[in-house]
Amino acid sequence: MALRSRARSTRLLVVTLVSISLVTITVDYRQGEDGPLAVLGDAALAVMSPLQDAVSTVTHPIGNFFSTLFRLPAIRRENEELHGQVATLEQQVATTAADLDRLTELESLLGLQESLGRHAVTTAAQVIANGVSNFEWTITIDKGSSDGIKEDMPVVANAGLVGHIIRVGPSSSVVQLIIDPDAFVAGRLDASRATGLISGEGGSDLRMGLVESTVEVAPDEKVVTAGYRIPGVAQSLYPPNILIGTVSRVLPEESALETFVTVRPAVDFSTLDLVLVVLSSDGGA
Repeated sequence: MALRSRARSTRLLVVTLVSISLVTITVDYRQGEDGPLAVLGDAALAVMSPLQDAVSTVTHPIGNFFSTLFRLPAIRRENEELHGQVATLEQQVATTAADLDRLTELESLLGLQESLGRHAVTTAAQVIANGVSNFEWTITIDKGSSDGIKEDMPVVANAGLVGHIIRVGPSSSVVQLIIDPDAFVAGRLDASRATGLISGEGGSDLRMGLVESTVEVAPDEKVVTAGYRIPGVAQSLYPPNILIGTVSRVLPEESALETFVTVRPAVDFSTLDLVLVVLSSDGGA
């Protein structure tokens, strides 16, 4: 009898709980987000969210560390490949720039050759040695007697006058620069047309003498070669109108019979690369 009563009570409890659940679900469904279950869910979410954030804060760096550690060989390999690509691109850019510079220099030499006159015969040469020092002011070029080079032939560059050939070998030649103390050039002031004799001063500016004291020399006035030609007698070593440099200072002499002028060379002799050797020209015509 007691067992039957207990079973009946259990069934009644189950029916009651199911009924309550059905009523709660129905009410929650009808009330939507304002229902009792939604309120309980929001409360649970509010409690769990900080815990989830804390767990994520702790576990994410650890996960990222092990992920990075696992990918480290691949990252190192990618880094090396990128460095190689950058080096290749830099080399290509440098090569392209050097080629463009050489092309520009060759074009300038072509223009220089045309300015020497239609009868001028020239050959381009590479500077292979630079003897600019306190004792020697020369350069060596890669052209010699086999290329038609002879002593006393003028040598010019894009910027202006370089010097003349003093020694010739089969495949190379030595050029005495105009800054050598033993070098002399007949020069002319471009504005006043006054002439004088220019001599080398080594590492200092050129010196132009025999300029009449009455000549007004302008600052930074251009100085060019003063070519001359006396048929059957002589002609100047250098063709006319080749730029030598610009006036840097005017030094009046105490005698007042002549003026000395210093001339800054147009050519940077320490960086010469390509030059033009004048094999023949109109001389001082």
